[in-house]
Amino acid sequence: MPEQREIIWHQVRPGEERPARPATAAEARRRLESGNADFAKIGDHGGRQVISVGPEAFGLPPTAGVGLAQEPFAAVLACADARAPVELLFNQAGNSIFVVRVAGNVPGRECLGSLNYAVANLPTVRVITVLGHTGCGAVSAAVDALLSPQVYLNVIHDPSLRAIVDALLAGVRMADLTLIDRYGREVRDHPRYRETLIDMSVTANAAITAVVLGRAVECPVSFGVFSLANRTVGSYGPDGWRAGLLDPPDGDTGLTELLRWGATNADL
Repeated sequence: MPEQREIIWHQVRPGEERPARPATAAEARRRLESGNADFAKIGDHGGRQVISVGPEAFGLPPTAGVGLAQEPFAAVLACADARAPVELLFNQAGNSIFVVRVAGNVPGRECLGSLNYAVANLPTVRVITVLGHTGCGAVSAAVDALLSPQVYLNVIHDPSLRAIVDALLAGVRMADLTLIDRYGREVRDHPRYRETLIDMSVTANAAITAVVLGRAVECPVSFGVFSLANRTVGSYGPDGWRAGLLDPPDGDTGLTELLRWGATNADL
């Protein structure tokens, strides 16, 4: 019989306690990380996760006749990909995360405006997180535009699609140069090069976007990549994949080091 997997929202009864909303950016970041660890654990071993929530998680005000307040503890800029549902992969209930989703998690004007609104008007927001994911379709389109320029000709006539691809090309180029520096130009002929470049570009894009948000929004920022293979949010480090969120890279040196770790761990 297949292993059973359940995530249950349990509405607390009067007198029962539920976890307090994070009071600091560090607490909010740990809540996201521990929630993702619980989500990944269910995928590995099955079992049940019970999330204690108030009535507001179901769209009900705590007190009848009183409006329902919006009280997320974090804001997340994520990709629109259906395989990366933000609240689910962080093991959170409704009214816990202010989510902005767009293909490639690119920080366009509307996204920046939404995040600035959240920080300015929702005092419970403690941290902003940029969330990329492996196998991203938008990043794949940008990679193909770099590796096969004729592909780019197919998107230049669609301004909305071109805007997304153009926003991703800087990260793709950085990842491409890092891999060439590590393995030599002939690495482009490797059968796994495109796949590797896509996932490294996802990391580069998430990191660059975190830097952009750190300068544009008055709120602590972190970033990570959701692995579709192991269901954890993390990144590559010197010893391989590591779960957990990261601070935005400190300039070119920090971004270069991050991408070099990815190149070192590449299966090429």
